Amino acid sequence: FCCAGFSALACCFGLSSMGYAQTVKIEYDLPPPKNVRDAIKDTIPESSAPKTALAARRQAKRAKTIVQDVLNSYGYYVSDIQVAVAESEGGPAPKLQVETGPLFTLSRAELNYLSPPPNADDARKLENALPIKIGQPAIPGEIIDAERVLGVELRNLGYAFGEVEGRDVIGDKAAGTIGVRYNLSSGPRVEFGKVVYPDNIRTKASYLKRLDPTELGTLYNPAKLALYNSRLSETRLFDSSLARLSAEPASISPDGNAVYDIILELDERDRNTVALGASFGTNEGFGVNASLTRRNATRRGDLLIADLSLAEREIGLDLVWRRPNELGYGKGLIITGELKDENTDAFDQQLANIGAGYEVVKGPRLSYNFGVKGQYISETVEQNITSDIDTDTDAAATIVESTQDFQTLSTYAGLAVDRSDSLLDPRKGWRAEGRIVPTYAFSDSGNQPYIRSVVQGRAYLPLDSKARFVAAGRLRAGTLIGASAADVPSETRFYAGGGGSVRGYAYQAIGPFDELDEDLPLGGRSLLDASLEGRWRFSDTIGVVGFVDAGNVSDAQYPRFDNLRVGAGVGVRYSTPAGPLRLDVAVPLNPSERDNDFQLYISIGQAF
Repeated sequence: FCCAGFSALACCFGLSSMGYAQTVKIEYDLPPPKNVRDAIKDTIPESSAPKTALAARRQAKRAKTIVQDVLNSYGYYVSDIQVAVAESEGGPAPKLQVETGPLFTLSRAELNYLSPPPNADDARKLENALPIKIGQPAIPGEIIDAERVLGVELRNLGYAFGEVEGRDVIGDKAAGTIGVRYNLSSGPRVEFGKVVYPDNIRTKASYLKRLDPTELGTLYNPAKLALYNSRLSETRLFDSSLARLSAEPASISPDGNAVYDIILELDERDRNTVALGASFGTNEGFGVNASLTRRNATRRGDLLIADLSLAEREIGLDLVWRRPNELGYGKGLIITGELKDENTDAFDQQLANIGAGYEVVKGPRLSYNFGVKGQYISETVEQNITSDIDTDTDAAATIVESTQDFQTLSTYAGLAVDRSDSLLDPRKGWRAEGRIVPTYAFSDSGNQPYIRSVVQGRAYLPLDSKARFVAAGRLRAGTLIGASAADVPSETRFYAGGGGSVRGYAYQAIGPFDELDEDLPLGGRSLLDASLEGRWRFSDTIGVVGFVDAGNVSDAQYPRFDNLRVGAGVGVRYSTPAGPLRLDVAVPLNPSERDNDFQLYISIGQAF
């Protein structure tokens, strides 16, 4: 933007890009404010330089329409714009001579009721809610938007059927003013009546009542009705759900308000859902899982989920029975059970556990839980026994297997905060979660109390307006307090490496190993791992990823930053309704002698 000719108060601007030149010259008798000039400059499209005077005039006429519209949108309703052709070194150029005219202001802003007006107090609140005021610039967008504001305020005051039925606008050209009158039909003031439940569904009315944020006899509140609809949808029990006011009032309250019942329209989902999945890791091998979800088994909104996994390293059955809203909205119970046979490089184990917990969901952004769990573990580990054969030979190592049983009783508490924009494929925001598990273990070698805790944070930063490029990061830390690694069940210790940890390294390949058997991971008391990804989604279904992971497991009580193992790689993402299908190839950047040259991972969902 440049000023040319201060004495004439004339201004012009130029713009060039990729071989095109904006050649429209605009001169103002009295320049409007800078925001108006900037809007004009941004709105006029780029065009090639005209070759003839006729072409220049056509460009000027098109620009005149645009400039007139912009000036009108800022309250300059009687501007005078003259089209001309100017001569320049490059040939003829379109030119506009603009007289903006006066900035129109509001001389009147009032409400007109087409039906019996609301009570005096509500009428005063509506007048105060009117966003446009006498004396301010008469901006068309603000005048139109005031209708929406008035409609919202009507409904917030309890007039459920209140509407703004147009406006009358009168302009005074000589005075440079605009008068506006809004025509309102408030309708009756409404109170909530009783909830009418459908009689053709399995779900019990007593459960649906727990979701109801409205109260009989209270003034209509659109936010309360919207919240009821949101809660019905969150249950995932219905293909469609709607809470609405009845078509006719059920009665008139002592205060003279119309009482409208709340009608529920519900179409229940199929009670059973079966899902299948698969995964592959170079070191973990193939795995498949199947889950069955049974909805509304007790007709109180509960979910019974059975998850069966079959993999080269693990066979397991996981049962979860959720009783959401059991103790009021957002306050539920959860019963869990698990049977698992797991075979890893570090240990072979069979376990069974059962637990009960209390979870509070404060909305999609915040939840917390706590509970108890009892567990039985039978594990087999390899041990190296060193003995002197005789005084003339070195010590010999013998690898033997030992079996140990643990019975553990744990309490737990967890907190999760989710400020991301998507559960399956986040592109902006962040997540944080933490879990602490105090445990008392009974074993053949003695009894041992300890505390295991883990915290993790994840963040997602879009690098462009359409979130095609996303930078994602993750940091996780864990610690085991009160016992040595050897005194707790192997599955309680920390391990790192693999598709959900540090890619490029085998499952459980990062951390302490047995000194005599370098293929035997021991696990540790502390964990630190992190990931950084650059995600590029170049179509609606295909994306690529570059990533760097790092991590360490230590015998120290708290996480350490030394001896980090680092891996890097690339991946492909294919979007599906169940989430992105993920394929990653990673290499270790500072491998040990036991690490392979690369690792391959295939799974559903982003890495984090």
